[in-house]
Amino acid sequence: MKKVLVFGGTTEGRILAETLSQSNITVHVSVATDYGEQVIEEKNNLKILKGRLDVPSMKRLIKENKYHMVIDATHPFATEVSESIKNSCQEIGLPLLRFERNVELEKYSNVIFTENAHECCNLLSKTSGKILLTTGSKDLNVFCKSPSLRERLVVRVLPSLESINLCYENNLEGKQIIAMQGPFSKNMNIAQIEDYDISALVTKESGKTGGTDSKIEAALEKGIKCIIIKKPSTKTKDSEFSPNYFQCTSMRQIYDAIEENLSVKINSTKNIHVDLIGIGMGNEKNMTLEAAEKIQKAQAIFGAERMISAIKTNAKKYPHYLAKDIVPVLKGFLNSDSEINKVCVLFSGDTGFFSGAAKLQKELEKAENITVKNIAGISSLSYLASRIGQTYQDAVIISLHGTDESFWKPELDNALTRLKKIFLLTSGIQDVHKVGNLVSLYNKSGEKKYRMAVGFNLSYENEKVQIINPEDCRFFTEEGLYSILLWVE
Repeated sequence: MKKVLVFGGTTEGRILAETLSQSNITVHVSVATDYGEQVIEEKNNLKILKGRLDVPSMKRLIKENKYHMVIDATHPFATEVSESIKNSCQEIGLPLLRFERNVELEKYSNVIFTENAHECCNLLSKTSGKILLTTGSKDLNVFCKSPSLRERLVVRVLPSLESINLCYENNLEGKQIIAMQGPFSKNMNIAQIEDYDISALVTKESGKTGGTDSKIEAALEKGIKCIIIKKPSTKTKDSEFSPNYFQCTSMRQIYDAIEENLSVKINSTKNIHVDLIGIGMGNEKNMTLEAAEKIQKAQAIFGAERMISAIKTNAKKYPHYLAKDIVPVLKGFLNSDSEINKVCVLFSGDTGFFSGAAKLQKELEKAENITVKNIAGISSLSYLASRIGQTYQDAVIISLHGTDESFWKPELDNALTRLKKIFLLTSGIQDVHKVGNLVSLYNKSGEKKYRMAVGFNLSYENEKVQIINPEDCRFFTEEGLYSILLWVE
């Protein structure tokens, strides 16, 4: 079995490692930090090596493990690391592939380019207002050297101890630190520009994968200065390190080079995993830990507009919840250069309780290269029952939502005569009035009397749960999300 060492820490490095490990190639991934280790999972044929390496350590690692090839997929600005990797492979005579992000910023006007962090600081010193610094923690010492410039900074860094410690070592205050994992969407960048009253945004020329495009678009939309630190030149002469050194600007070029040099076949077919998630009533506090974790790791999120708008995430959002709208988008991911392979579709309540999740799951299971998992949530039935201290295992469930009265009314009439506990999903306030009137008339018959609990906007800040007499339903006037539980005491 062929053996490859990948120097990672980037999205491309993770994708390469996972793809090669699925192609019957043993892959070791070298990452410098604890955080780098967290964003990639060990699995069959894939092992993570953590720790910073100098040239002697690299050479020793390569010799001891007898790799057939090395891939440099480090960050475009990690020039010192790339140079060390290059020198190590040159001395050993081992094939080295360097992945170069294809950065195309010519389409943007009204942006300012600087050669390095020092030049950027000189430029910023002539401006006023707060600065959103999105260049990471490596050059913080340069930007924080001047106290007058430092106090204007809001820095966005990775949520790692190393990054946060560097912030404090450079005398930044907690209110100046945003510790979050990117890349960030345009809307997320806009939100932070607005929240912190930013006048200038600083970024590196890291390419679309690094979120540069969305930062620029957000800055331009808000009409603030956008300053870009140019990517260091890493172009290598054709003769240098030839024939063992290859620069690639696309995944396909890397796969072709690996296949040619190692005489292997790379299974580069993309796969997408979709989680169908019941998010509960709507308040994120009622979401399961599994659901919250899946959402935070997702690269794309689908769902009704009211649900996805409330979710805080860096993922791309799509206001779709029907299979006919979702499946074509997923196939577009598969058939393009998109790096999206983790997707969530959000459903209110529980995925098994009057949800469209089951139908979507059947459609997704028919599609090639798509896997799907159903993740349960808290239903309105279980939530309302818990709020009034009732059990619900003996309740019959009737949905009025989107159903004509001529269908649900006979069903409810029949249930009232036979049962002692009934749960009702409604379409709104009119259904509440009709149910109250119907149950009130039934109670007057004298056979048995139903109590009624009405839940309004369950889990939201304006939630109301009231145990009332059925005839009092006529006093409800506010439109919203209503659930009803009827029981005989």
